[in-house]
Amino acid sequence: MVANAISFIHSRYDSLTPSEKRLAKYILQDPSVILPMTVSELSSVTGVSEATVIRFVRGVGFNTFQDFKLSLAIENVSSEKNDDQDITLFSKDSAEDILRKVKIGCTRTIESTASIVSPQKLVSAADFIRSAKRIEIFGVGSSAAVGKIFQYKLTRVGYPSFSIEDPHMQSISAATMSAGDLVVGISLSGSTKDTVDAVCVAKEHGANVICITDHIKSPITKYADVVLETYSRENPIKNVAGRSILAQIYLVEVLTGLLYSTDTQYVQKAGKETAKAVVNKLY
Repeated sequence: MVANAISFIHSRYDSLTPSEKRLAKYILQDPSVILPMTVSELSSVTGVSEATVIRFVRGVGFNTFQDFKLSLAIENVSSEKNDDQDITLFSKDSAEDILRKVKIGCTRTIESTASIVSPQKLVSAADFIRSAKRIEIFGVGSSAAVGKIFQYKLTRVGYPSFSIEDPHMQSISAATMSAGDLVVGISLSGSTKDTVDAVCVAKEHGANVICITDHIKSPITKYADVVLETYSRENPIKNVAGRSILAQIYLVEVLTGLLYSTDTQYVQKAGKETAKAVVNKLY
């Protein structure tokens, strides 16, 4: 991976095509802006083709768009102007500073997600869950951790589900799904190939699909019946998926609340029965 993407863009600028120069100008104006973007989103805002974006990335020395963004993120950590001074963590911050900054960052994430997610889509997602014959949740990495929480929450309120994080098992299980089944695909980028591929297989076999993602135009949304959009926009170097997990769990809580509000007696009964089943597990 090239050590300094910005310097490399400058050095290659004169040799770029007109479309690539338009792309380069957009990136150089504020590299941090593209960190949360997908190839499709960058293509859309700059007016160039997705093929041009990929060709540009390879032309400046990177194998993939993700490698390119990672380099920009590293550079951004080193040179950022502290636009988010109130939530940016520094090496000499006290425990009190970190407590305050993390609270602000988490609150902003929840508020931002609440402001962009569609209530109608949340209701539709809850309806799919209530009517599903079989529910499976696909995600890898931090999204897999959220998937396990979602599985727990759904099962406790009477909607048994299974969270699968192994990519091979995701695809294998997806191939056995049919009409009336439901897949929930969780991917911050919406471009995680393993998750997108498994969701695609499930869709081809007739399953309904809900996706939870930060990127409304990402590949996973092409297969979704309902897209639930989160907003975390965190730097992958500094934040290590903290706020993105929080945004996803927030939607899990909202969906669980909707299930309670639309089928209160059923959910209450399931909650009591599942609590009773584990009461003897406590000292």
